[in-house]
Amino acid sequence: MFVRLFRGTGTGLFFLILLTAAALWASSYLNPVTINTATASDPMPLWSVMTSMMNHSPKAQVIVSFILMVLIALVLIRFNISEFFINRRTFLPGILYILLYSVFPLQMVFNPALPAALLIIIALWRMVQSYRQNGVAYNFFDAALLVSTASLFYADAIWFLLLVFIGTMLLRSPDIREIVVSLIGALLPYTILYAVWYLTNKDIIDLNVLIINNLFENAPEVHWSRTTIILLGVLLINVFAGLYSVVADMSTKKVKSRKTFSMLLWLLTIALAVFIAVPSASLEIMAIVAMPSAFIISNYYVFSRKLLVPEILFGLLIVMIIIARIWQ
Repeated sequence: MFVRLFRGTGTGLFFLILLTAAALWASSYLNPVTINTATASDPMPLWSVMTSMMNHSPKAQVIVSFILMVLIALVLIRFNISEFFINRRTFLPGILYILLYSVFPLQMVFNPALPAALLIIIALWRMVQSYRQNGVAYNFFDAALLVSTASLFYADAIWFLLLVFIGTMLLRSPDIREIVVSLIGALLPYTILYAVWYLTNKDIIDLNVLIINNLFENAPEVHWSRTTIILLGVLLINVFAGLYSVVADMSTKKVKSRKTFSMLLWLLTIALAVFIAVPSASLEIMAIVAMPSAFIISNYYVFSRKLLVPEILFGLLIVMIIIARIWQ
């Protein structure tokens, strides 16, 4: 029922997705709380600007976070429709992103990883568009610029520059010029940041300390409830089923689709590695992890030969999210 409902397209389904998102965020809007997800005493510069604008308005923080989440969901849908790597026009990636992001509502109300995630997925889209492009693909300059800018909101986004350099190898024939333009794109936002910092008579050492603290200070301790652990188990079953489906069907996909899914798998791998290995990364990174996961699960739901299993898995995911909200 759920998979059949959401795997299509249409205006009615679009509004149903918005209604679902609003329902999941209703409690956050009605009882807004200010949650500090930053590990360092001072956030990254661009995120500092956003927080200072809405520091005394928890409801405004919830609204902005909600809009960013919906924007990411829409970009995911448009990304697939444009590049057609799932080979079906479907709203599933959008609804799944909203559901997956909502797994940890208490820890992720006003989240610096949200604007970073939006920039990272647009960067990935730009890289995929470079496939079979003649000459030097300056898409990688754009992608590196976007990811580097994302790190000015959320410091741990800097590690996703690795995805850009993987893209120069995976999507293109190796070309030193594309690696060079990627490096230039990665350095440009920080060059501007340091220039502005210097011109406003601020101490460069303070900026260095700020960046290092945001990258390497320990994140707040996470407490896992039994309900959350069960929900994560259901989510992992969905992801593993999706991964098996993607790997099993990889040889039957077109070359561009294979390369796009390979990039998504790299995005997921880097995100999980950052969560495990980087001390400053915590549950907020779900904003990034949920993007490739949504595509991987969507591909499984769309092309599963026996629809009963995806229906059960999707239903379990929805039921557990509701239960976790009640017992949060």
